[in-house]
Amino acid sequence: IISNTRWMEPEFDHPQQLIIAKDTAKTIAMDLATGQIYSWHDNANKLVATPCAGGINGLDHMGSFREEPANPFDSKDSILRWFEEHARRLHKNFYSVGNIVLPGVNGGNNISLLRYPSVADTANCSRAVTRGVEIVVSSIFVPEFSIFVYSIRLRLLTPEDGEEYMSPKQRGFDTCQLVSRYWKISKSSPNLDVVLEEVRGEGVIGLYPLLHEGGYTKYQGDDQLGHVRGVFSYQSCTQADMPGFMEGHLQFRPGSLVEPSGQTFNARVAPFPLKFSQYLY
Repeated sequence: IISNTRWMEPEFDHPQQLIIAKDTAKTIAMDLATGQIYSWHDNANKLVATPCAGGINGLDHMGSFREEPANPFDSKDSILRWFEEHARRLHKNFYSVGNIVLPGVNGGNNISLLRYPSVADTANCSRAVTRGVEIVVSSIFVPEFSIFVYSIRLRLLTPEDGEEYMSPKQRGFDTCQLVSRYWKISKSSPNLDVVLEEVRGEGVIGLYPLLHEGGYTKYQGDDQLGHVRGVFSYQSCTQADMPGFMEGHLQFRPGSLVEPSGQTFNARVAPFPLKFSQYLY
């Protein structure tokens, strides 16, 4: 299909678009006339889904926003580059496999490929350990909603983690429970001014997980919602108006909120990027 000089349009019964992937809010499709991959959104916005060396032109069209490659030559190998980049990320373990919650589907827990960059992607994921509490954070750009969605993963290190592991005696507690959060969001405006936003709040999304080695106990206020093995994770978002960075800390109470065994401490959240992606999936 891809020649050394031009895109050779394949012959299909419906010769406009070939759908490659689809979810509830967007469709990834190839324009069969040019070979270009686009991300189509429910609000009728159309974004170029691969980098274009010649740049991208954008225009408003009947209340929606449409993008096109400035140089049509950039489109001819779009589908090849789109799949190659996805394969590169898989090969380098930049993605991980885990549970996603889909309400009403098989009880809500489903094994899936998680697109949040993993710790293997050091340019896009941050990791910090404070008194045995590991916090891993990364974000993705979600253009269909114009937001950055970030994922926070919390756990107490275990003996299997080797030299980084701290025993309960060394760290000063057997368990610790989340108390509050603090975020510092730094974004760069078009004129290069730094826009700073600070966010403070209790818990995370209404939850106060109690961490123990190997898992956690989920609390919503004073209500215990059950014991879970593995990593506590949650997602939240911020407006994708400008690129930037987020950092901060999560405050923990040794023991538990009801039965504390020490003074609160701040577990560092190392800076992680909020950036627009040239490849849209």
